[in-house]
Amino acid sequence: MHWTGYKVHLTETCDEEAPRLVIQVTTTIAPATDVAQLLPIQDALAARHLLPAEHLVDAGYVRADNVIQSQHKHQIELVGPVDTDHQWQARVEGGFVTARFQLDWDRRRAICPRGRCSMSWCEARSARHRTMIHIGFDPADCLPCPDRPRCTRSTTGTRARRLALQSREEYEVLLVGRARQQTREFAQRYAPRAGIEGTFSQGVRAFGLRRARYRGLHKTHLQQVATATAIDLARLSDWLNTVPASTTRRSRFARLAPAS
Repeated sequence: MHWTGYKVHLTETCDEEAPRLVIQVTTTIAPATDVAQLLPIQDALAARHLLPAEHLVDAGYVRADNVIQSQHKHQIELVGPVDTDHQWQARVEGGFVTARFQLDWDRRRAICPRGRCSMSWCEARSARHRTMIHIGFDPADCLPCPDRPRCTRSTTGTRARRLALQSREEYEVLLVGRARQQTREFAQRYAPRAGIEGTFSQGVRAFGLRRARYRGLHKTHLQQVATATAIDLARLSDWLNTVPASTTRRSRFARLAPAS
């Protein structure tokens, strides 16, 4: 029903031959979504001439529109896991997921895996002001189809399969992203993002990042900027004194597990 506190977003460098420094701090109210903060964070980096070529982010910051806007506005390649297909067809063996439908965007029609053509195609604006494509198929094709149990469970209205898609550019970004994140190359490329989790751990455990000393968003933000500065000074000191970075700690219980 209500939230107490604030949320902090940290951006750090991840160059292998240089110290990892926090270069941007964003503070929001607690219920503000992560996905809505990505573009303002990139705008802040641009204002300070600190834009990266690649931006490794948590899944909470990734949606198709953010991938597109990052590339178009700042020429940044956003690297992070995109949302997977949560429809029930994706959990059924041989299910007719949306990706199996052939989409002819120019002629505004879709063809199902059985080769049947869609009956309707229309664009609409969602409550979140996003363009959505609604595609409907002919009940005369869907009702007698032997693959109906793998395609639709509709029991009302026309009882035919319907598709709800994002815009063409967003839909194609999702398809490419879902395929890419299944590869070993993506896992290796995305692995450095784990470093920011260590930064949050260091901030919480060593610098009191999670405890606000004062009330109010602006005062909390000032404190978090000071905390990030302290983290950077500590890291610069270690780097200048050739102190090696710590590896990920494992609990005593985890160390008991046999090596795979």
